[in-house]
Amino acid sequence: MSAVKNPFKDKKLSKLLVRFSAPAVAGMFANALYNIISRIYVGQDVGAEGLAAITLLFPLGLIYMGFSALIGVGSNALFSIRLGEKRTEEARYILGNGFILLTLVSGVITVLSYVFLDPILSLLGADAQVLPFARAYAEVVFPGYLLFGIGAGMNHFIRSSGRPKTAMATQLIGAFINLVFGPIFIFTLHWGIRGAAAATVLGQAISFLWVMWFFIRGNTLYRLRLNYCALKKRIVLGCMAIGFSQFAFQLASSALNFILNHALLRYGGNVAVSSMGIAISVNTLILMPLLGISQGAQPLIGYNHGARKYKTAIQTLKMALRWSMWITTTGFVIIELFAVPIAAVFNSTDTVLVAMASRTIRILNIFLPILPLQIMATSFFQAINQPLKAALLSLSRQVLLVIPLVFILPLFFKLDGVFLAPVVADAIATMLAVYMLHRFFAKHGLTLFLKKK
Repeated sequence: MSAVKNPFKDKKLSKLLVRFSAPAVAGMFANALYNIISRIYVGQDVGAEGLAAITLLFPLGLIYMGFSALIGVGSNALFSIRLGEKRTEEARYILGNGFILLTLVSGVITVLSYVFLDPILSLLGADAQVLPFARAYAEVVFPGYLLFGIGAGMNHFIRSSGRPKTAMATQLIGAFINLVFGPIFIFTLHWGIRGAAAATVLGQAISFLWVMWFFIRGNTLYRLRLNYCALKKRIVLGCMAIGFSQFAFQLASSALNFILNHALLRYGGNVAVSSMGIAISVNTLILMPLLGISQGAQPLIGYNHGARKYKTAIQTLKMALRWSMWITTTGFVIIELFAVPIAAVFNSTDTVLVAMASRTIRILNIFLPILPLQIMATSFFQAINQPLKAALLSLSRQVLLVIPLVFILPLFFKLDGVFLAPVVADAIATMLAVYMLHRFFAKHGLTLFLKKK
């Protein structure tokens, strides 16, 4: 009987990084497409009000993602631990409990969202002009949020079952369905913003069915079975304990987007909200591949750090940084040269929106070339089991710095202050990341950018 080949050996470091990163990059890119496709179609058909409606609903979508992460990430981590301990029976119970919890929680949130729809939309900032579009979109898209909550949570188990390409395909197929049916529903059938929501729901439904087929009839040792779905208190509490940090982060991101949207409405109105929505979509399209590379680098860094091969772990980080900075620098150049035509993709007739959106895109991406330093540093400290440093870096950029800056900078720069808040946070968080990496590297006789003599 031949020995099982170690997946971390016998290949060049660059080939290993490609092998581990490619599925994650594709999956992350698919998630970015979900965000950008609907906005392009809605912007071209409905205009600034439709874009504002989708942007204002984004914090609610983050809450769905938060609960999905609470259960999906937590149960998946526990599932992986039990597999490593060869406790396959308990792993199957964790899989079944994860599915039931995802279904119950996502179902309850969806029902509450429908019951309190108008108060929620008003709280999110939808005024009389945007409210009809936000209501029309929400009424159709909520079932998609329900299916996304379950499907995304269960997709973690596919990856942990040793099928990363299948997990990637689950994400890609939903984006593809959205891309194809969006223009049909919006422009051919004249469903407007409801058509954008319907295309999103269809994509989420196909992804959900793909995931469920895998666990019910697919080629896997770990299938969903009713006798493993009875909820066990120990498993439920264990899953939620592990997933709570991800849940808290998503809720903090939701709060940030809520505060940011209200600041935009105060200083620039619905056009400012639409402009920020466009800029974030463009920004996300560039940053998602970086997150994919960081996910691919994590196990390589963790394996080599655990084996005390510190130089190899750091070489992996540096290689991931080089690749990521090529992506962000290229994206920065494209944005600077073509910000106006990029903004016009979302709406080619509203000159006010195009002008503000193109300016917002340029402002939001001022420090784009150096952002990989912060993102990869976060991933690096996660990989070497220093979660407090990783959490500090992640929260500093996403929440801790941005929220106070959203209140402070507009006092001096009005609307530009709102646009600049994430940019200033990026700069400070990147300097913090470089400082923390420098201290770690110095401990091992290395430097971040140069070979030490």
